[in-house]
Amino acid sequence: MRDNRILCEWANKSKKMREYHDNEWGRPLLDDTSLFGLFVLETFQAGLSWSLVLEKRAAIRNALFSFNPEKIMSLSEADVISMLENPLIIRNRAKIKSAIQNAKSLNAMHGRGQSFSEIVWSYQPKVHFMPSTINEIPSQTEESRMMSIHLRNLGFTFAGPVTCYSFMQGAGIVNDHISECSIGIEISRITH
Repeated sequence: MRDNRILCEWANKSKKMREYHDNEWGRPLLDDTSLFGLFVLETFQAGLSWSLVLEKRAAIRNALFSFNPEKIMSLSEADVISMLENPLIIRNRAKIKSAIQNAKSLNAMHGRGQSFSEIVWSYQPKVHFMPSTINEIPSQTEESRMMSIHLRNLGFTFAGPVTCYSFMQGAGIVNDHISECSIGIEISRITH
């Protein structure tokens, strides 16, 4: 049976991209664990393609203890070196060290009684219109710039405004499916 639904054009680049588009991208994440896992993946994506992250996601998740911050922050330099030898993940020392630092920052937030979810969702724009075309999607916004400043002040790294905006899209803080995309329309019905 042929699927005649209108989708975001990037969704058809691969089977994994289609599955991610249809089942994950833009669907609201509210719990700290899921949000932190996505944030770590976004930091690994910086400067690379999301399709590469999807190809390596399971191995990254496995190497980082299913994004358990307590376990990540206990990684030693020997663990980092071992990870750099793992061809199944994105082997970048700065990004691995960032995951460790970000786990420490998240743990410190939790120690102060703060919620990662509450902080990142506080940057949801009051008004956000789904784009008509992919060309209307910004790489960053005022909200992502403010989130970036806030997270960096909390000790997070690889938390620039572009990474923060990509994270906002993936976490459903903004719905950047094109306006005619059936998945985006479905998400907007659920969230409004």
